[in-house]
Amino acid sequence: MTNTLISLLLSAMAGFGLFMMVVSFAMPHSAFKRIRGTDSGPRLVGLAEGTILQALLIDLSHKIKPEGENFLDRLRRSGFIYSSAAEFHTRRMYLSLVNVAIALGISFAVELLLNVRLIPLGSALLATLGAVYGFTLPDRVVNQTIRRRRERLLKEMGFGLDRIALFLRSGADIADAVAQTRHVGLFGEACGRLASSISMGRSILEATQEVHRDLPRTPQFDEFLGMVTVAIQKGQSLVEPFQIRAAAMRQSLKLEIVEEGNRARIKVTLLTSVVILLASILVTILPTLILLTSEGIV
Repeated sequence: MTNTLISLLLSAMAGFGLFMMVVSFAMPHSAFKRIRGTDSGPRLVGLAEGTILQALLIDLSHKIKPEGENFLDRLRRSGFIYSSAAEFHTRRMYLSLVNVAIALGISFAVELLLNVRLIPLGSALLATLGAVYGFTLPDRVVNQTIRRRRERLLKEMGFGLDRIALFLRSGADIADAVAQTRHVGLFGEACGRLASSISMGRSILEATQEVHRDLPRTPQFDEFLGMVTVAIQKGQSLVEPFQIRAAAMRQSLKLEIVEEGNRARIKVTLLTSVVILLASILVTILPTLILLTSEGIV
């Protein structure tokens, strides 16, 4: 056990040393000329909140894999799950280091509990996989957040459109009717912003473009914005179209709930079957193996 701890410690020290060597080569030499001292410690000129280590991590993350030209657009459509590109890159490197530590802990636990020696090659492989997983995790978080926001938007539209149609039928104009849905979740927030922009005298095209830019690309919501634009420009009634679309979206939501329930039922059935199978193996096969072992056959 002592040798294992020493090997792990040496592996971690060697890995950190290699990491700092890579950082020193990856960071442009001109950047070190921009280091200055402040009351809270050394910082890089031009980075308001980035310490030296954070700036190095951000630069290294960007060199390994740039965030992409459409990253700011994706970040905006995710509701700024990360406040900036700097936080995104910092989270990449932070999660990489955390997962490396977890991988080393797993290799130590495997050797300690199962007496399976993984050090050093197995530990290095696990640490590499952990670093890759941690590095790619923020990208997946952004994509998953966009997908969840899109699903949420569609679910809320089924009820929001019905509410808008109800106010339109009572005689309200399209701007007032849209404003009445401001409390219906994410869809309501978008409608509230749209109504506020219209009431401030901005053109409907500018208002819809601003709302569209901050939400996931959703054909149904784009159609809704187009219908609102046409209604304001040409004065067309949207009561019946909104009611039809609301009914269709609620029906789609019901079907999705039923499908999700069926999938959950299948998962429970499979899990129960696995538990029963394992219990059967323990009851039937294990006593036989013990008997054969005691007789010296196995």
